[in-house]
Amino acid sequence: MGKNVKEFLIDTAKGVTLGVSAAIAGLSAGTIAVVEKCYDKIINAVTSLRKDFKHNFFVLLPFVLGVIIGGAAALIGIQRGYKAAPFTFTGLFAGLIIGSLPVVFDELHKGNTAIEKVKHIVGFLVCLLIAGGLGVTTALTNVSFNDAVINREIWTYFLVFVAGFAAAGACVVPGISGSMVMMVLGLYYPILNTFTGSESILHTGDTMFKITGLIYALILIVGAVVGVVVSSKFMKFMLLKHRNSTFFAIFGLIIGSLVSMFINSDIYPKYKTGIALWDYIVGGSLLVVGAVAIFLFMKFLNKKKDVKEDNQEASEPESID
Repeated sequence: MGKNVKEFLIDTAKGVTLGVSAAIAGLSAGTIAVVEKCYDKIINAVTSLRKDFKHNFFVLLPFVLGVIIGGAAALIGIQRGYKAAPFTFTGLFAGLIIGSLPVVFDELHKGNTAIEKVKHIVGFLVCLLIAGGLGVTTALTNVSFNDAVINREIWTYFLVFVAGFAAAGACVVPGISGSMVMMVLGLYYPILNTFTGSESILHTGDTMFKITGLIYALILIVGAVVGVVVSSKFMKFMLLKHRNSTFFAIFGLIIGSLVSMFINSDIYPKYKTGIALWDYIVGGSLLVVGAVAIFLFMKFLNKKKDVKEDNQEASEPESID
């Protein structure tokens, strides 16, 4: 097998894991990319796409194919499972988020000046209120994005673009889940139901419903592409110039998203109509299990990474003065 073919297949396999992690709220595709040592490769290809389109296009191609395969497989399973056990999946996703928090903790450092400390606190609180407030607001105002999407209300087309932009952009940031962002916006399951399940465009005889669904898909893809390109450049700048402040803001988004996962327009009505006791028990259990499992997994990967770095340093020849 040629080197290029082997590299293509390996990158496609990595893309599959990125697709699965992007589909599951709580798993960060950015973190997985860092762990698999393809984060810099992807970011550099995206930010340099205009400079050398042909080369960078073929660098990104296997990752894109893998993401489509992995994401589609994961989303189909999630769509079917959530209808049967909404709190179980919400608890699992929340546990994965909680377990991955140490990734962000490692990047949080106290400011050296009073101004820096204030900036960190303000950034954290603003992002916390935005992420938490979105879910709570949609729940209390009885805004049903699912009904709006099914009815193809005109403003939802713009919202789908925003969802694609925000979700794909979030995947660029290690520690942030793109699906989690869509869940905070209240669009994760409405968009998921558009393309998978009994209410999807694949199981309807309504031609116009299919056409508008395909338009949704196109808008979502355009939003995602724009989100990746813009966020790659923006995050590259922010992490280089304002790394600590950026991670305090990210931390606020994550904590706020935990609130929105349990209080949003999709799951809040289910609390009123009744969720089975076993669903609460399994969901609570998976929250704990998911948090512990992802924490130990991240700890194992970091330990493995540290050992490899130590071995590389030990193998480097000492400089002679």
